[in-house]
Amino acid sequence: MDFVNLPILLFGLLLGVSVLTSLVSLRIGIPLILIFLCIGVIAGIGGFDMLETLQRPRICFFIGSLALALILFDSGFQTKMKNYRLANRPAILLATVGVVLTALLTTPFAKEVLSIGWLPAFLLVAIISSTDSAAVFFLLRSQGIRLREKVKAILEVESGANDPMAIFLTVSCITLIQHQASGTPTSYWMLTLLFLGQLLIGGGVGYLLGKAIPFCVNHVKLETALYPIFVLSLTLFGFALTNMLGGSGFLAVYIAGLLSGNSTIQVHNQISKFQQTITWLSQITMFTCLGLFVTVSGLEQYWKPALLLGFVLMLVARPVMVWSILSFFKSYSSTEKNFISFVGLRGATSILLALTPIVYGLPFADQFFNTIFVMVLLSLSLQGFLIPLVARLCHVTVPQTTLPPAVAEVDLPGLADSSLVLYQLTAQSPVVLGTPVPRWANPALVVRNGIAYSSGTIRKQLKEGDKVYVFLPSASRRLELDHLYGDGNDTDTVDPRDIFGDFPISPETTFGELVSLYGIHVPKDLLSTAISAFMKQEFTDIEVGDRLAVDKVELVVRGLKEGLPTSLGLDIDPTRQRSFYAKTRIMKTELHKNIDKASKSDIIEE
Repeated sequence: MDFVNLPILLFGLLLGVSVLTSLVSLRIGIPLILIFLCIGVIAGIGGFDMLETLQRPRICFFIGSLALALILFDSGFQTKMKNYRLANRPAILLATVGVVLTALLTTPFAKEVLSIGWLPAFLLVAIISSTDSAAVFFLLRSQGIRLREKVKAILEVESGANDPMAIFLTVSCITLIQHQASGTPTSYWMLTLLFLGQLLIGGGVGYLLGKAIPFCVNHVKLETALYPIFVLSLTLFGFALTNMLGGSGFLAVYIAGLLSGNSTIQVHNQISKFQQTITWLSQITMFTCLGLFVTVSGLEQYWKPALLLGFVLMLVARPVMVWSILSFFKSYSSTEKNFISFVGLRGATSILLALTPIVYGLPFADQFFNTIFVMVLLSLSLQGFLIPLVARLCHVTVPQTTLPPAVAEVDLPGLADSSLVLYQLTAQSPVVLGTPVPRWANPALVVRNGIAYSSGTIRKQLKEGDKVYVFLPSASRRLELDHLYGDGNDTDTVDPRDIFGDFPISPETTFGELVSLYGIHVPKDLLSTAISAFMKQEFTDIEVGDRLAVDKVELVVRGLKEGLPTSLGLDIDPTRQRSFYAKTRIMKTELHKNIDKASKSDIIEE
C-alpha cells in the first residue's frame, strides 16, 4: 500500500511545512507565497518520483486554474462594496488600460534584453502584467500597518480585476504567434470579438451567479455545514460554464464573489471562513505545484536578463503607468501615487500564465517560464521587504493605537449580516471623552477588571480599559460604531453627519419654521408646535441618536436632560443612512400617520 501512503505522507508533510512557515513569514516580514514557491522548488529538486505526475504541464495548469478561480471568488467575496465604490473608476482603469500600458512600456526592453521578436516580447510582458494584493495585505497586517481607505481600496480592486485582462492578452498573443508560425492570416476583428465576448459573457454570467448564490442560500434549507460547499459548487459550475460559453471564467467568479459577498446572505460568517480556508489551501497547492517546474539550470541561464526586466517593470513601467492614469484623478496625492506605483507585486496569475507557452508547445516556453519565475521572486522578495517602509515614507498609513476590534458574526434569522463587536476603550475613545451613545449603539455587555456588567448599570460611565461588546444588526453602521468606540483616529473614514445630522438646531424650533426654511410638508395643525413638545407628547422613551422623520429631512436627538431633548441635529440627506433601527422606525411611522390623517388641503408647502 506504499503507492497510497507515500503520496499522502508527502502531501501532508508539504502542507504542514507550508503552514508552519507562516510563523517565519510573520517574524521576518516576507510574503508567504514566496515561501510556498520555495518549498515547491525544493520538493522538485529533491527528485521525488511520486511528484512526476504534478510536473506535467496540463495537470499543473488545471490545478492552477482551479485554484485561481477559487482565489478570485474569495477576493471578490471579501471586498467591501464601499471600497469598490470608493475607487472603482481609477482601479478599473489601472486593471484594464493600465495592464495594456504596462505591457507596451516593457515590451521594447524585453525584446532587446532577450533578443526575441515583438510578439514573443509582448507575450512575456502580458504574462507578468497582473498584480497580486494578497501578499501586500498579508505583510501589512502582520506588521500592524493600516492603509488609508482610498489607497487600500484602489489596490484591492485593481489586483482583483486585472487578472482577466492579463489572461486575455496572453491568449491573444499565443493565438497570433501560432497564426504567424503556420502562415494563417490574422483577423484582428476576431480578436476584438473574442475580447468583447469574454468581457460581456463573463460579466453577464458573473452578475447572474452573484445574484443566484444569495437567493439559493437563503431559500434552500440545508444543514449549516453544507452551505459553504453549496456555494463552492455553484462557483465552480459558473466558472466552467462561462469558459465553455466563450467568456472569462475568472472575471465571472470575481464579480459573483463581489456581489454575493455584499448581499444579505445567511451563514455569511461560515461561508466567509470556509472561503478563506479554501483560498489558503489553493495558494499552497498552486504555488507548490508551480515551484516543481523550476530547474536550477534554467534559473542559472536566465536570471540576469530576468532581474533586469524585473527592475524595468518595477521602477519604470509601473510608475509611469500609475502616474499617467491617476493624474486624471486629483484626489490622489503624489505620495499616494508613489506608493501605489511601488506596490505592484507579481504573484499567482503571472506564474500560472507562464505555463501557457509550455501547454501550447511554443519554442521559447522554458525560457519564458524561468524568466517570469525570477521576476516574480524579485518582486515578492524586494518589494515585499520594503512595502512597510515605503508605506511609512509615503505617509499612507493610518495611526493605530489599539488593536482592531474583534468581530464575531452572529447568524440570526432575518439578520444575515449581524455581528457582535468587541472594543477595548482608550483614553481617546469618543465615548470615554463624553460623546453620547445612540440607542442603536448601546453596549450589550461591558467588562471592567474582569467583571461583566449589563449595559444599563455602567453604560453612562464608560472608562479607559473597558471591554465593550456591541451587537450590530447590520454592517451598514460599522464605521459609525468604530467612530464611537474606536481610538479617535478614524476621522477620515466616517462622516459625523451620519450620526448626529448636518448641523444643530434648537429643540424649541417650530415645525412652521422648518417649513419656511426648508420647504418641507407637515400637517397644518403642527405648524405652531415646537419639536421638543411634539416629541414629549408622542414618545415616552427618547434617547440620543433617535431620529424623527419629517418629510424629506430627519431630526436627530443630540443631547438629553431629564428625558427631554436639549440639542437636535438636522439631517438634510438622510439617504446616507441605509437602514434605521427599531426606535427610528417607530418615530418615523408615528409622524407619517399624522401626515396621512391630514387632508391635502392641510398640507403646507412653502
